[in-house]
Amino acid sequence: MSFDLVPAELLASALTAVLLSIPIAFVLAGAAISGPRRTWNRAGLGMGIGLLIGVLLAATGLFIALPGTVTVLLDVGMLLGLALAIAAAVLVIVQDEGTWLSTLLAIAACVLIALAVPADAMRAILGLSSSLLVLIAAMVIEAVALVAIVGFLVAGAGRVRALQLGVAAAGIVSAVLLGAGVLAVVLREAAGIDLPQATLTAVLIAALVALVIGSVVGGVLDTLRGRRQDSAVTEAH
Repeated sequence: MSFDLVPAELLASALTAVLLSIPIAFVLAGAAISGPRRTWNRAGLGMGIGLLIGVLLAATGLFIALPGTVTVLLDVGMLLGLALAIAAAVLVIVQDEGTWLSTLLAIAACVLIALAVPADAMRAILGLSSSLLVLIAAMVIEAVALVAIVGFLVAGAGRVRALQLGVAAAGIVSAVLLGAGVLAVVLREAAGIDLPQATLTAVLIAALVALVIGSVVGGVLDTLRGRRQDSAVTEAH
């Protein structure tokens, strides 16, 4: 490790950090919108606190060797958070209005995932640079990008029901692929079992395709529902 600041490494690490944040943003947004709208900011607060602690923890690990149990706990927390996010996103699809249960799932998922995100991203960024300044900058950039993208997705989903379904679908697909990747890392480090992992490009493409398909299907369902309501009103008169 060094304190050298190479512009090319900083640029590559920053771009990688932003790209890494996109599929995770779908997962977090898909979970956050599962509760009633008045509770969406609670999931966002949980995500913010988790990111702050996660960045501080990962930055500390660059200077002081943390116990191996910390990494294991973060990986387990990430897997649990992804599982909770999938459950929350499924609730977005099957119910029109959120409940207290979906709110709790959303908050827990956002906290657990956000805690593990910086350390998980560090694995990818370490292959690009050994500069402490670059690594810390990349973690901060990823956290900022994550907050911005999640905020954008949640704001859009709050306006259009069809987009809620698209974000939820993208969140489910992203969570499954990311969870498989984290599980592969855990098995490789713990038991030496080498499992295939989806590339970042594949995860991004799958998430965007799910977003489009989910939004289109949601739009069609909303249109059909509106027509049925109009027909019911016409028949009533």
